[in-house]
Amino acid sequence: MSGIRRAVLACTRAMAIVAMAVIGLQMLTITYDVLMRFAFAAPTDWAYPLNSTGVLVATVLTVPHLYATGHHISMDLLHRALPARARRVADVVTTVATAFLGVVLAATAFHSMTVAYAGGLTGAGTFNIPLWVPDAVLTLSGVFLVLVALLFPATPPDADSPAAVPGDVDARADAQGVA
Repeated sequence: MSGIRRAVLACTRAMAIVAMAVIGLQMLTITYDVLMRFAFAAPTDWAYPLNSTGVLVATVLTVPHLYATGHHISMDLLHRALPARARRVADVVTTVATAFLGVVLAATAFHSMTVAYAGGLTGAGTFNIPLWVPDAVLTLSGVFLVLVALLFPATPPDADSPAAVPGDVDARADAQGVA
């Protein structure tokens, strides 16, 4: 099982790296568009739709890795104040809700992707992004969200656990023996 968890974590890490590259490309395209707009009064017609898609892609590609490593937004202060039994229930609810979100995201995005691909649907404007591309990214993210919810269930960081150290990228995975 730890081999599967390692493989899924490696995939989510790769997805996060792609998201970082997308953000870097967005910075370049936005800078280019601003220069063209203000220096030459010739804004691009492709920067806005490309960067709108880039925000979606960068966001959804990072979610599975953030969940698997315990770096997602959480309510730790409230969670720690709960009695032990209530914390366990909250962890189960979080895991089930995350898996459910992943299933819904994967299923609806896959359906949308197949419709967009079959119909040749593209975005509006003069620079048309095929709509199946962001839907494919959403499908991938949904699938990995289900996998990380099942393989890395929500657990509160213990005071003695390495997961309690802020900024440790793989603290949760290391604490679960996945490194």
